[in-house]
Amino acid sequence: MLGKILLGVAGIAGSAFLFFYANSFFPAEPKTFSVKKDILTGATFSVLAQEAGVATATRLALLEQTKPVYDLSQITAGKELEFVFDTGSGLLRELQYEINADERLTVQNTATTSQEQWEAARVSIEYTIEEATAVGTIESSLYETIVSQNLDERLALAMAEMFAWQIDFAAQIQKGDSFKVIYEKKYRDGTYSHPGKIIAAQFINNKEEFRGFYFTGEKTKEGYYDEQGNSLQKVFLKAPLQYKYISSGFSYNRFNPILKQITAHRGIDYAAAQGTPAVTVGDGTVVQAGWNGYYGISVKVRHNEMYSTVYGHFSSLARGIKVGAHVAQGQVVGYVGSTGLSTGPHLHYEMHKFGSLINPFNEKVPSTEPVDAGEHPAFDGIKNTLEKQLENI
Repeated sequence: MLGKILLGVAGIAGSAFLFFYANSFFPAEPKTFSVKKDILTGATFSVLAQEAGVATATRLALLEQTKPVYDLSQITAGKELEFVFDTGSGLLRELQYEINADERLTVQNTATTSQEQWEAARVSIEYTIEEATAVGTIESSLYETIVSQNLDERLALAMAEMFAWQIDFAAQIQKGDSFKVIYEKKYRDGTYSHPGKIIAAQFINNKEEFRGFYFTGEKTKEGYYDEQGNSLQKVFLKAPLQYKYISSGFSYNRFNPILKQITAHRGIDYAAAQGTPAVTVGDGTVVQAGWNGYYGISVKVRHNEMYSTVYGHFSSLARGIKVGAHVAQGQVVGYVGSTGLSTGPHLHYEMHKFGSLINPFNEKVPSTEPVDAGEHPAFDGIKNTLEKQLENI
């Protein structure tokens, strides 16, 4: 009897061993598989999803149901879409897309029935952050100075954006200008990825010093503020383009290459490649868009009862730019061309005050909201610490 029991136990153990042995060599089939699609120039979400094997109804549902979180029609060339499918049914279960360096779009089917229900969310990408510093003196441009020190070129762009309301980095940068900056370096899975936010910076342009400090509070908008707590962000950007040089500056005594005579040229000509996007320097309403005589294809934006700006010689207007359209500061309004009275691709830019042409470089424009009065002590404490750090770089 005992022998039969032992034999039975041995038989059960043997079966378990065979089951374990077989499964160790034949693992269970994965429940999902993914298809990755590179986004090439001109590609659309619908086409890429179709190529990945996503059904038409699902593609339409994704476009519609994710729009409040992220518009999939705005995907960017050079990135990637990842579609995760159910192995058994072949149905789409999840979509992944990296919106930018800091956020990923995750879309999942949360339905418990056969009817799809897509839930979209922006998920922060996890990074390890280190604080870093940089200092330099300009020889030709901020960009070249940053690159010559083997620093990330994106740091130059971040600094230019930070001081975009104070300095025209295309027209006003000169040899001998200098900078100091405290910023974040972001690492992903132990590998350097990109610079994070600038914590504090100082830029000396033509012997004039500009400083900015990152601050956010319960009542203070996240952003950069000067030593007094005034926002660096102003009503108008310093320039509609940020490029290496301006072909002709503001002058009342300029030789007109078309008319072959001296004429008043009360605007700024920015030399730039054909098709370069130009942005409005401030919020406003489009009051003229299209052909405009010697301006060629142009746009005029009315910002308020005091100011308006004009952008001329476009090759074409940006999508949605028409009379009556509301535009936001930094929004693309057209693309550089050579239409109208022009000898080559460039952007002609004018600023008007109460209807009269003025020099935009000399105009003092107000800042947006400053640090909240109740949060000034907190701001001052952070600013004082950062000022000492800048001095010691």
